[in-house]
Amino acid sequence: MDAEQAIAPATAPAVRLYKISGIALATVFGSVLAGGLLMSLNYRMLGLEQKATRALQYSVLAIALILAAAFLIPPEWKIPDTAFTIPQLLAMIILSRQLQGGAIEAHRGAAGLMASNWKAFGISLLVMIAVIALLFLAGMAVEFLSPGSLPG
Repeated sequence: MDAEQAIAPATAPAVRLYKISGIALATVFGSVLAGGLLMSLNYRMLGLEQKATRALQYSVLAIALILAAAFLIPPEWKIPDTAFTIPQLLAMIILSRQLQGGAIEAHRGAAGLMASNWKAFGISLLVMIAVIALLFLAGMAVEFLSPGSLPG
């Protein structure tokens, strides 16, 4: 049994873990970055700092790859947004179940508290706003640095 699947009953109620449904909700509204952030917070609550850092790093890498793919696909292909959302959602559900499902169930079994899905939703909205702001700033930088935008 992995460390994340075994929680001491004495410490379990002291932390609030995000449910798989909260991670899925965050992924739908805030991308794989928001879902990964919640997984990272779960690892942190379980005292698994290295796994928390790794979960966040993989989430940032995944969103960077997804955004790069979205920008590289020609607009005339008219790919629906769900073609990006559904794979992210399925991947995060599968990963969170495999990597944290046992720990979450052990936590519940030890009368541990669960974080609200409303809180997960709020975090996903904040992540979404941050991603949109970064995309906007990147777009502004590209526009500013494009050859036709400079005077002279």
